[in-house]
Amino acid sequence: MTTVYIADTGVFVRCGGPDNNKFQRLRRALRQADVSLRIPQRVYEELGGDPVADEYPSGNIPYPDGFEEGWIVVADELDYANPLVSTVMDETRRFIASETDRDEDSIEKADTALVGLVAQLLDTGRADHVVLLTTDKPAGGAAETLLPQHGFSDRIDFRYVSVEYLEMITADEFR
Repeated sequence: MTTVYIADTGVFVRCGGPDNNKFQRLRRALRQADVSLRIPQRVYEELGGDPVADEYPSGNIPYPDGFEEGWIVVADELDYANPLVSTVMDETRRFIASETDRDEDSIEKADTALVGLVAQLLDTGRADHVVLLTTDKPAGGAAETLLPQHGFSDRIDFRYVSVEYLEMITADEFR
């Protein structure tokens, strides 16, 4: 079974910089488990990366070692022509707006891209199971609620990445 791990911007923000213990614990856990975190291109942009650069990472990204070492990977561009991807992203925007009592137009595109990426990976068979690591409870809730409605029951796990989670993380979390 192929499990893919997807992370949002908040995971890296919560880790602090590369010199922070939480960042190093996450790095060590992923490397020991021999897995990588995929991030949507929108998240890469939020982290300061340049999506049109010839190579990842671009000079502005604060976590170049993660990309160079391979434990952070920028996912392929979302296929908006895939009706499932675009539908799930629209549903995610509405779900988050409802959960947070905000206008749909104010929902960050990176949040909808997270759930869109999950749908794309499952729909194309590039993943049998996806673990979404996020600090955004409404986005995680959207993934857990909406994807089963599209035939992906028991194929998505949402893990809320709290400070405590990062302080206790080990490679076992990814095995």
